[in-house]
Amino acid sequence: MANILIYNGKGGASKSTNSNIIASNIKDVVLIEIDKVNETQSDIKGDFEVIQVDFSHENEQSFLEFENLLLEDKNTVIDIGASKIDIFHTCMIKANLYDLIDLLIVPGMDGYDDFNTALDLLTTLKGIIPAEKIIFSFNRFNEHEYSSSEEQFDNFFNNKELIKNTFNIDLDDSNTWYVLKDSRAIKYARNSGISLKTLADKDLAHITKLQRAETNKDKRLELTKQKSLITQAQSFHNNYVVPTMEKIFIKLSVKNNAKTKGEK
Repeated sequence: MANILIYNGKGGASKSTNSNIIASNIKDVVLIEIDKVNETQSDIKGDFEVIQVDFSHENEQSFLEFENLLLEDKNTVIDIGASKIDIFHTCMIKANLYDLIDLLIVPGMDGYDDFNTALDLLTTLKGIIPAEKIIFSFNRFNEHEYSSSEEQFDNFFNNKELIKNTFNIDLDDSNTWYVLKDSRAIKYARNSGISLKTLADKDLAHITKLQRAETNKDKRLELTKQKSLITQAQSFHNNYVVPTMEKIFIKLSVKNNAKTKGEK
């Protein structure tokens, strides 16, 4: 089993989106959300168990319960709210728990702020979490405006020598990063209280059959919208989630020798 940490000090870096997608595609998993201010995962129905944790210091009962969860015979995905980053890091250092983390995912967008925040995080964790346990997540890729992810996330790729020399992370190795594109289906699933995987697993053929048989134009329009969103979710899953999970499983099984059971 493995402990996967989604970590970035900047708000809006898609930590929760990554956490939700990854937890939905790993068996025997619990998603630990460390953010009482902005609870985003607890309203999602199905797919995985969600546990809310909040603490202020390493001797607090809730932190001890969190440490206990890391030792369970389950996979964990840890989603830390931006407001809890400093407290979380201090507690992890004092309790000497970073060695229990099997994979660190550093999410970011394509701006300078996200790039600088990611490098600040890696600097903080240098010598604490080894490079082979780290993978970048580049989010909201716009496939209509950019010919490649390297073009959109140029702040990272134009500085790949710096990243390699400083942190020993080689962006020329595609297994050190993955991309998630922007998708209306993600927002729809979140607003509907379901995971993207639940939306992608819906019976498209059945919805299509209902749509084509419906004579009321307003009801047919609603079914048409559902059909479009399910199609988008399935395309996103096949083209982005599947490659993402393959890279995550490679990191866990090959480089960290962790025994993680997942759905591909």
